[in-house]
Amino acid sequence: MTPLEGGAPKADGGGKGGGRAKLSARDFLGPVLLSHIENVRADARRVVATSAQGEDAEPDAEAVHDFRVSLRRLRTLLKPARRIYGRKRIRPAADGLREFARATGTLRDEEVLRETLTALDLGEAARAAVAAWVAQRSPREHEARAHIVELLRRDHPGDEGAPRAEAPAGGTGETRAYAPVGATRADAPTKGGRLRLERHLARLERRISRKKAKKRGAEALARLAIGDALEDVRALAASHPSDGAAMHALRIRFKRLRYSAETFSPLLGERAERIAKSASRLQRRLGQLHDVDEALAQMRKAEELSSDERAAIVEALDAERARLARKATQELAQELETLTSLWSDEPPALPPG
Repeated sequence: MTPLEGGAPKADGGGKGGGRAKLSARDFLGPVLLSHIENVRADARRVVATSAQGEDAEPDAEAVHDFRVSLRRLRTLLKPARRIYGRKRIRPAADGLREFARATGTLRDEEVLRETLTALDLGEAARAAVAAWVAQRSPREHEARAHIVELLRRDHPGDEGAPRAEAPAGGTGETRAYAPVGATRADAPTKGGRLRLERHLARLERRISRKKAKKRGAEALARLAIGDALEDVRALAASHPSDGAAMHALRIRFKRLRYSAETFSPLLGERAERIAKSASRLQRRLGQLHDVDEALAQMRKAEELSSDERAAIVEALDAERARLARKATQELAQELETLTSLWSDEPPALPPG
C-alpha cells in the first residue's frame, strides 16, 4: 500500500512558475487524508470480517497489521493537517483515534515479545524455559487481538447498548477500560455506551471536506511538515543508546519523519524519497532495540523462571542489545549526516499556524 494510493492530485510542473506553485495545501492534503481515512475504514472491516469466520476465530494477522499501519499513517498526517484545518477542529478526532492505536500497539507488543524471545540463541534448558513461558503468556496475545475486534464491532449497526469494551492490562491479568488521552472522568462513556471508530473518521471527513481552510501553499506545508519532523529527530539524536526511553521516542520521531516525507514526495521529489528511506532504516533499527528492551523488562521480573534460566535469558538479551546499540550508534551518525545534507538548503520554516 503506497502512502498516496488514490490520494493527492499530481503536482504538475506546467505553466508559468510551474503548477506546483498553484496547488494549495488543502487541495493536496485533503485528498490524501480522505484516502487514508478510507484505508483505515476498509482495513477495520477486514479485521472484523476475518474474525467472524467461525467460533473462536481470530482476525487475520495481516489484516490487523494493515489496520495498525493505515491508522498510524493517518494519525501522523493529522499534525500538518492542523495547520490548515485548525487545531481545535482536528484534535477531538485525533484523540479518539488514539484509543484504537493503543489497542493495536498492545497487540504488537505481545507479538514482538514472542518473536524476540524465541529467536534468541540459547542453550537447551533456557530455550525450553522460554518456550514454556511464551506458551503460558499466549492468552494475552489472543485477548489483545480480541479486544481490537471488540472495539471495531462497536461500529456495526445493532450494537447500541453493548457494554464498553475493556482491554487486558499489562502484567496483571486484570482488565481496564481505555479512555482517550486528555479525557476527564466526566467524558468517560457510561455503561452501555459505545467506542466508535466510525464516529471519529466521519468527523474528520466532514472537516476535511469543508471549503474553509487556512490559505497556504502545498510546498510550503510540505517543507514545514518535514522540517518540523527532522528537528524533532535532531532534538533526541544525541541521546545515549543506553537510554531506552529516549531511543524509543527517537524511533517514533523517525517514523513520523518517514511518513511525512513519503506523503509529500510528489511535491518535493527525490530528496523527500531519500529522506523517507533514511528515516525508515533508523526506524527499523531503533525498533529492534526497543523490542529487546521490552523483552529484558519482562524477563527480569519473570518469577515463573528459575534464577539460572532467567540469568541465561537476560545474558543473551543483553548481548543482543549491545550488538544492536553499536549498529544503531553507527547508523544514526551516518543517516543524520545524510539527512542534514538533503535538507541543509531549505529556506526558513514558516511561523507556526
